[in-house]
Amino acid sequence: MSDLKAAVVGTGGAARLHLEAYAKGPHTQPVAVVSHSPERAAALAAEFAIRAYTSVEEMLKGERPDVVSVATLEWDHEAPVLLSLSGGAHVLCEKIMADTVASGEKMVAAARNAQRTLGVNYNYRAVPAHRLIKEALNRGEFGSPCLFAAHMHAYLFPHLLDLLRYFFGDPVEVTATLVDDQGARPPVSSASGRPWVYPAEMLYHPSIAVSATFRFRDPDFLASMSASALVPLEQNFWSFALYGTGAAISIDRATRANLNGQGSPSLSATSPIAARIAALPPCSYAESFSLSVAAFADAVLHSRAAPVTGEDGVAALRLDAAMVESIRSGTVVKA
Repeated sequence: MSDLKAAVVGTGGAARLHLEAYAKGPHTQPVAVVSHSPERAAALAAEFAIRAYTSVEEMLKGERPDVVSVATLEWDHEAPVLLSLSGGAHVLCEKIMADTVASGEKMVAAARNAQRTLGVNYNYRAVPAHRLIKEALNRGEFGSPCLFAAHMHAYLFPHLLDLLRYFFGDPVEVTATLVDDQGARPPVSSASGRPWVYPAEMLYHPSIAVSATFRFRDPDFLASMSASALVPLEQNFWSFALYGTGAAISIDRATRANLNGQGSPSLSATSPIAARIAALPPCSYAESFSLSVAAFADAVLHSRAAPVTGEDGVAALRLDAAMVESIRSGTVVKA
């Protein structure tokens, strides 16, 4: 099996994790990094013994990579994704996919036209505890879901929106409220000049508090999510509980060191799901990237759909936008 040549656009923390994942992969080889900053590109390229570029077009021409990870800021995803797809590469785009639904839809259409795989790196789907929960849901071990409740740091809100879809599919309604303070929002790079300011099409990172309730059908149940920038990130990426007619589980205080969660994982003494999760070794933040990037590369190698498709990425954007519409209008919004 031939190795996939991989390039990464971006030089931030996520870009480094993509390069590390490609370097570890048995059938992937990092060959290039691209940044608007020659210094940053050169420094990261030297670490991985690869070539540095300041132009996506030049990188595509010089390297002809099989896969490209786009790990720039969210509002700068569209151009490198479209260029890479048109240049013949499969693309793994960092989350969230875009800052507008229209931009995400344009990427999906471009991948379809180019007949290339477009994936979105919602890496927390690859966390072993989440995969066990999804498998248990598929087997009916929870019975009928009745309630899902989560709270988290603001940074993780878009990730939990995706996990909600991963576990249960798409809701039919959303109701949301927000207490906002621009000064309390998570900082963004001053170099971008593009802070996430509410109201925008995507909420993305809430500040003081956001709460949303999602209604599902077949079966009919509710999911609730709340987040704040004031939740201590390093002590609680997220915590959530799932109650079903057949079993219940709680995942407490997921952290950078162990995304599987800590504390008491079971709310059901008879459920074997809790024991399986408790037996898992810790899964770190960096390891979640390794798992998700490797899964994307494996999908490309075997001509399968990406673990998280471009369509999944757009669906998450639409759900985020529906939540913002509910916040603005004060009404229940069809999702």
